[in-house]
Amino acid sequence: MSTHSFSRVATASALAILGGCACGDDPGTGDGGPGSRVDSAIDAPGLDTGLSSEIDATNVCAAQRVTARRVTPNVVLVVDQSGSMTEDFGDSDRWDSLRNSLLDEPDGLIATLQTSVRFGLALYSSEAGDDGPAVGMCPMLTWVDPAIENYAAIRDVYRPADPLDETPTGESIDAVLARLADVPDPTDDPTILILATDGEPDTCAEPNPQNGQEESIAAIERAYDRSIRTFVISVGNDVGMEHLQDVANAGVGRGAGDPDAPFWVAGDDEGLRTALLEIVGGELSCVITLEGRIEDLSQACTGTVVLDGTELDCDDPNGWRAIDETHIELQGTACDRLQSNPRATLEATFPCGVILI
Repeated sequence: MSTHSFSRVATASALAILGGCACGDDPGTGDGGPGSRVDSAIDAPGLDTGLSSEIDATNVCAAQRVTARRVTPNVVLVVDQSGSMTEDFGDSDRWDSLRNSLLDEPDGLIATLQTSVRFGLALYSSEAGDDGPAVGMCPMLTWVDPAIENYAAIRDVYRPADPLDETPTGESIDAVLARLADVPDPTDDPTILILATDGEPDTCAEPNPQNGQEESIAAIERAYDRSIRTFVISVGNDVGMEHLQDVANAGVGRGAGDPDAPFWVAGDDEGLRTALLEIVGGELSCVITLEGRIEDLSQACTGTVVLDGTELDCDDPNGWRAIDETHIELQGTACDRLQSNPRATLEATFPCGVILI
């Protein structure tokens, strides 16, 4: 058994979480042990399937050309800044390991994906007054607006920050939602929260003991009501599995008794990096929605799909395929090229009569 610990608590296929183009077998055992994850098939209401498109319809009897733009997801990293984040975590502590997995250059999450993802940051905590209600501002939120190529802005805030005291998760999620309300997104790209925490939540009114589970779930449900999904990573093993499952379910609109949603438990740096990449990678879809309908799917391959000037093969594992009447998907290396280049251009042309407006 490997020395790193990464648990993905699961009940079904990991690849159905967000409709991304990630492929391959789930390495997990499904039992919550090292190297496994828990997940299930999850709907993603309000999620653009990957790319939006426009058809040049100046002549509806001519070949129909489809141009596409990349979807750039908004990902807010909601980071627990409580004092327990200083506890040992592999060869480091929880705080430094999480921060490094996000900020390392060139292979940290933000440096790797900042041209394809609008990253934002919310560090949260509060300070208790002699085991009574929180003193001063609660929650204490350190915020960076989500933006493309946002590494430097996040680094300048995150690098000098240190753990503080308490874990008012519910109030902090509400504060994040208030901040997001002031951040315009004219493209309607999907927004997700990645909650990275190492302990049970408390509240501003009661920092100790940690009885803020209901408030946390309610805030995450409010986020989902705004089409903002939440995914949770336990940094270490101190968060109860029942609460993690409740958070995961609420984050994707599931309730008690519904199929279990995925959550991640990381025991060291490698586990954290794996969890973060898997969550964000699921948002980078290679599915294109056509503003038209392929009348006869058997004729789909008479169309031409061109990525950055190179024609792709139809029904090829490294080319493209028609999923249904209104969606095509880039696969394999073609998908990788689309995801890795924020300035990629993609167009598809279909003969008259194959695609209808």
